[in-house]
Amino acid sequence: PAEEKFDGYQLYIAKTKKYLGVTATRPIYESAISALEDTAAAKICCEYAKMEASLQEIDRSRTAFTYGAQLADPRRDPEYWGEWHAFEVSHGNEETFREMLRVKRGVQAAFSTVNYNAAEMGAGVPKQENLSNEEAMEMIAAREGVEAHAKERVSGFVQGKRTAEVKDLDEVERRAAKLRKVTSTYVAATKEKEAEYDDEEIDLDEDEEEVE
Repeated sequence: PAEEKFDGYQLYIAKTKKYLGVTATRPIYESAISALEDTAAAKICCEYAKMEASLQEIDRSRTAFTYGAQLADPRRDPEYWGEWHAFEVSHGNEETFREMLRVKRGVQAAFSTVNYNAAEMGAGVPKQENLSNEEAMEMIAAREGVEAHAKERVSGFVQGKRTAEVKDLDEVERRAAKLRKVTSTYVAATKEKEAEYDDEEIDLDEDEEEVE
């Protein structure tokens, strides 16, 4: 059963930490994330992130939080997002905190769309695999008033099932790097649009002075 599998991994991690040390648990965490169902995998991601933070491996910890975010619906798993929030308050900065909020909005939008589609189909249990990362990012862009000029696909961002087994943390870090690249693109687009708006205001002021 899934619950026994989760408990087995936790026991394995505890024994490994006791006899071999904390760093020896990394491959076990990664194996558990790949093998467990979404809810349990999100819990393991959270524990993994906190373990890395205890070792002052801040980037690795943030990567684990970012990857696990795709598995945690903010409305059904507020504890996960509370842990990430506390982590960014303690170890992050304004940029990383805003990125966490952007990811949260994207994940919530994705789960909302999936649940709505499932309800329309009359499904008893929603299947969390309908909305792609590109669509989620476009929803964020529309909400923030940004035109989505660059349409980049980032595989494995918002989906219920992992399509490929996570073999090591480097793979997770590559996915997180792609996510950061997409979000930074939208931030740059927002700043550019604001700058153009300011320029238009200046031009209007100059025209009014000439008329006077």
